Formats: sequence, C-alpha cells, structure tokens
Amino acid sequence: MGRTNLRFVLLISSGLILELVIATGCPLAAQEPAAHVAVNPQERFQIMDGFGVNFNGTYFRDDQKRMVDMLIDDLGATLFRLDPYGLTNWETLNDNNDPNLRNGEYYNDRYSIPAFEASWAAARYLNARGLRPFMTLSGTVPNWMLDDKAPPPKHHVCKGESLLRHPLTGGPPHLNPAMYEEFAEEVVSMLVYARTKARIDFDLFSPFNETDCYPVEGPRIDPEEAPKVLEVIEQRLRKEGLGDIRLVVADQADMANDYAGPILQDAELMKQVAVFSFHSYGNASLTPQVERVRRSKHPGIKIWLTEYGDLNDLDRSLDNEWENFSLRATGRALRAINEGASAALYWDAYDNYHEHDARLTFYGLVQNADHLYSPKKRYYAARQLYHFVRPGAQRIGATSDSANLLISAFRDAPSNSLIVVGLKQGGPPRVSITLPSSSEAPASWDLFMTTRNLDCQEVDRVAVRKGVAEFDLPDEAIFTLVGTLAKPQ
Repeated sequence: MGRTNLRFVLLISSGLILELVIATGCPLAAQEPAAHVAVNPQERFQIMDGFGVNFNGTYFRDDQKRMVDMLIDDLGATLFRLDPYGLTNWETLNDNNDPNLRNGEYYNDRYSIPAFEASWAAARYLNARGLRPFMTLSGTVPNWMLDDKAPPPKHHVCKGESLLRHPLTGGPPHLNPAMYEEFAEEVVSMLVYARTKARIDFDLFSPFNETDCYPVEGPRIDPEEAPKVLEVIEQRLRKEGLGDIRLVVADQADMANDYAGPILQDAELMKQVAVFSFHSYGNASLTPQVERVRRSKHPGIKIWLTEYGDLNDLDRSLDNEWENFSLRATGRALRAINEGASAALYWDAYDNYHEHDARLTFYGLVQNADHLYSPKKRYYAARQLYHFVRPGAQRIGATSDSANLLISAFRDAPSNSLIVVGLKQGGPPRVSITLPSSSEAPASWDLFMTTRNLDCQEVDRVAVRKGVAEFDLPDEAIFTLVGTLAKPQ
C-alpha cells in the first residue's frame, strides 16, 4: 500500500528548522497558522480501565484463536463483552412454572447445545490469555415472558413506537412485570452453568441490552422499571451463590434516556452495580450522564462506552470505511473519554451473523472471509488508541484551539510516558504541542499515524525544544504521539 504524502517540520531551535518529506503530493501551507495543543500532566482525570470489543461467541472455533491473539497482542484489546447466544429466548418453554425452583436438568441441556458450547470455549480461551470476559445478553426474551399492556413509553425509543410486535416472533416487546422472577431465573441459570459447569472465570454481567431499542435489541424495559428488574436479578445472584458477580447497566441505545437516575436511587441495588454503560453511534454527549453519576451518592462508579462504531455496515466502500467507521467512530470514542468514560468497546470484533439482527453483519474491526481473518482500516484506527493507552493510564489535561483537531492525552506511570491521541479533520496542516514550563517534557515524541494510505505506522520522531514540538499532518489523520518523560512525574 502506498505511503501518504506527509511533510513534518521539527522545531530544532529558534533559528533552524529541519524538514522531513515523505513522498507526497500534498502541498504544505507554510504560511497558515498552526493548530496549538496544550498538554498538562498535572491536570489529572479518570484512570482508564482499558479498551476492547464486543464478541459474538456462538461461532468461536479454533480458526479464531489467532484472530483473538491479534486483538489482544497487536490491537491491545483487554475487554471482551461476550454475548454467548445472541438472543435471550432459549427458555422456549417454562422450565417448571416455579421461578424459585431451578430445573437444573432442563437448563444444563440448553447450555450444552453447540452455540453455547462455542461461547464457553471462547470464554475459556480468553481466560487462558489472562482476560476475564464480561457476559452480556441481547435480543428478545421468550414470548411467554412478554405482555402488551404497557402504556406508551415516555422516553425516547430509537426505532419508533410503531414497532409493537417482534418482526420474527410476532410477540409483543414488553417484559411483563409478573415475569421478572422467571426472567431472573433464566438469565442467572446461564451464569450458574458458566461458572460451575463450563468453568469460566468472570465477574461482570450485563443482563439486558438496549431496552430502549426494542423489539430487536432487547425487550422493552422502561427506565423506571429497570431497578425493579435488576433487584430481582441481584437477589437471584445471591441466592445461587453468585454474589461476587457485579452488574453492568443499562447498555442503553439513546444517550438522552435516564436509566441511571432511578438505579442510583436504589441504595441496595447499587451495592451490586460496577459500571454504568452507554452506546454511541451518533453525536450525543455523554456529559449529562457523567454529571448525573458524579452528583449522586455513588460518584466513583465507573462509566464505560460499551458500544461505539458506525451503523451503515452494508456500505462496504472505502470512503465509508474511512470516513465513518474510522474517523467518526474514533471521534466518538475520544469525545466519550474526554467526557469521563474509562473504557470504550468497538462494535464489533469481527464480521459475523447476528441472531438478533437476523443477518450477516459487517461491523467488525476484522474481516471474516470464509474464516480467514484480516484487519480492516477501522482496526488500525482503533489501534491508535488501544495499543498505546494501556489499562491504568490516567487521562490528563489536553486542549486544542482548533475545532478540527480532537485531542485526548494520558500519563502512563509504569512506562513513565505521555501519550497523545488525536483526530484531525481539516484545519491547518501544522500542529504545535506544548507542555507547561514546569513540566519535564519528553525529549522527543514518537509519531504513529493512520490515514487513507497508512495503517498505524510509525512515521517519525519529533524533537522537542523548550517544551514545544511542531509537525505537519495531512488533512485527515488519526495520530498518536508517545513521549518518555525526562524523569518520573
């Protein structure tokens, strides 16, 4: 693949400029003012929990182990949101009409079918790689758990209120409150099997997905209903001896909906909540949700972006791959991080058939061509963040004076380094990065870049003089600067 036309200008001293030109046809607008970025290591925010992917476990096979290794070792993924079935309707008929008495034989038979067995194998492989997957559920629940008696929703519904019946089952989408205990029995029985029979090591569980995007993504559960459902699940977890498993909630589709508020008011339930989780495929801000949590009695609860990416997966053009799945998706992750998220997970790991979508999907970072797996451009865009910002790194202050330049910065104590991840879409080609005069600035920055023609390649070492580094970027780029500090901060 050809190299992008780039010209870097390194500030060596006030009177000497060294130019490095890499085969390009992009003109350099030397007279245009630079975009200025200020990084402040003394201004510190959230500790990062890591980055990762959503993973459909139902098609796991030995052929995928090398792909998983690549996601871990090369991409830098440390979080795998594992969906073991793709739907939540496996209890087609009630196991025994008594939610307080689990029919172990019935459930053991269900969880030993090929789809679940593949997911257990995927989870065990992640365990073998030193990672704990967190279990999540999606899609419709059994028809017998649903009702059509709920009033019209008062909150936003992403697919509109006209979808009154599930397109595949014909059933109504609302989870019947009279069935909360049956629902808890079903979903917790899966965790019991995963822990005791399949021998999976995990400690996080997301019991429902996008219940404001029913009927396909999950059953309708309104914000005021969510704590009641979760309370029953929490009680069932403790009854089954799984009180150490903590909840990730509420994986909502619409950032404007307030699922967190009612949950935060339930003091007993909050003892079981580990993460508030949100999804982003648009331009909505995470800030109102972060402020809601920070103002509550539980300000330390983690906030994760458990899904981000783009939705037009059927447009497989190079322009869509770059503009939407790479540039815009990266912007969603960086904005969420700057607003307070401590983790971001791409939707999704690899191209596969999704049961709740009922079609072959192409959302993956990795292309699946008859079980031959290869990274897409979006993979390298995500790598600019995932590979360099490791769990435990702390977000630090970073500002840009250009609306065309989105910046996040981090301090990684174990490596004694600063990392700056940026997204450029237009604006001046030259970028100037400064640190406070009191900081021990890196002597140089290693520059990595993904463009239309580059795939997360190291392109230069940018010298720093008196806390200032200058370099030029193409019109559109995702870039990472890594600098080792002169002494520990």
